[in-house]
Amino acid sequence: MVLKDVSPNVWSLGLDRVRIALDRLSHPERSYPHVLVAGTNGKGSTCIYLERILSSLGLQVGTTISPHVSDFTERFRINGHNAADEELTEIRAEIEPLLNDIGLTYFEWCVILAVMIFARHHVDYGIFEIGLGGRYDAANALDPCLCLITEISLDHVRYLGSTVEKIAQEKAAIARRGRPLLTTAMDPALEAIRACAAESGALFREVQTPSPYRTSLQGSSQPMNAALATEAAYALGLRPTGSGLAYALATAFLPGRIEDIGGKVILDVAHNPSSLTELIKYLDKSGFIGVGVFGVLADKDFPSMIRMLKDACSRLYIAPVQSERSWGADDMEPFLEPGRVVRFGTIREAFETALSEGENIVVAGSFYTVGEIRESVVCAGF
Repeated sequence: MVLKDVSPNVWSLGLDRVRIALDRLSHPERSYPHVLVAGTNGKGSTCIYLERILSSLGLQVGTTISPHVSDFTERFRINGHNAADEELTEIRAEIEPLLNDIGLTYFEWCVILAVMIFARHHVDYGIFEIGLGGRYDAANALDPCLCLITEISLDHVRYLGSTVEKIAQEKAAIARRGRPLLTTAMDPALEAIRACAAESGALFREVQTPSPYRTSLQGSSQPMNAALATEAAYALGLRPTGSGLAYALATAFLPGRIEDIGGKVILDVAHNPSSLTELIKYLDKSGFIGVGVFGVLADKDFPSMIRMLKDACSRLYIAPVQSERSWGADDMEPFLEPGRVVRFGTIREAFETALSEGENIVVAGSFYTVGEIRESVVCAGF
């Protein structure tokens, strides 16, 4: 992997290192306009919808999403396809001598690599998903022509604040004076974003009406994500046609977003109560009856998520994930119930046990959880 020597678990929020790096690289990001997409849930979906819309108009599009599910190259998309690992490796080797004294973090490297590969491919637009918050996320060192904010809920409270309003303020810090800021957020986040937009001088617009077109991604929030992406295209001065827009929204795909494989296994990267609510709505609507496999990071609201999944599943199999930030045995212990909530050593062990029992399975809780299972499930074909 391109960044195998850089730990993804070391965070150092701030913009100075990325700004220094961009300056040393002679600002490759200035060769194309770019869009920032912040929010709690729905960021990746919105990015992909916008990518599909722009591509349907014949434009060259670079998209960077975070985190990835199975493969690092998922983070860097050129016209809907993952970038080649070889090209990313080549770019890093080329620029590292200029940057090796800055101390770029894993996430800062991802932004720099995206900037560089988009410039190399002469994209018409670059779409950048904000990884954490907004104010101090590495991508906020860029100068976007347009900013989008999706739904806001409680997540990363240790870094962003303990209320929806405070989190919304952190995310709204991507706003730029004189540039459009569009959001699907609702009260009380909406009012916080509106106030931040007024203070920054951004051109604020609320997106209230869901898209009338069918979306390929599942979940009740997807029509609003599609509407936000559509309004973003209009804000860029573009005019997608009805048939082209319908096709774009119906052909968007992201792995691990309520991904139903063979009617047997459902994979979803729901990692907070808000996103898990969307998954459970889908399970209820589809008549799901089966076992839940759940693993999560220690900083998440797993008590609430376990309660929700217990109501939706016949049994719940829980396990640590492959991350230094995983919850541990002590975190799981209070929730164990013989025959009802069962702990396993690994997510794979939990999944294989559920699979051997012949029931339907839903896997959720983290990108790490889904990532550990997805490749083997897809290859199995079900």
